[in-house]
Amino acid sequence: MPNGKPGDHPITDLMIHHLSVYGEPLDTGLRQLGELMSYHRLCEWFEKGQYWTTSKEKLEPIVAAKLETLKRDAQDRGWENIP
Repeated sequence: MPNGKPGDHPITDLMIHHLSVYGEPLDTGLRQLGELMSYHRLCEWFEKGQYWTTSKEKLEPIVAAKLETLKRDAQDRGWENIP
């Protein structure tokens, strides 16, 4: 079980330790998901999809699609200034 130290989990590395995990633009996309979803929900989504075993190339479109969906939902609910 991860103990929260750097290198234990990619989402913890990105969101808590502010480390580069996948490189840009994927790291930024995952951080944006965390801002829209919360750290806890991002971890659940990441683990449910078993994305820790997914290559960067395959993960990029998955993250981009999820980010686009969340941004659209936020704007539909009246949130302003969604990047």
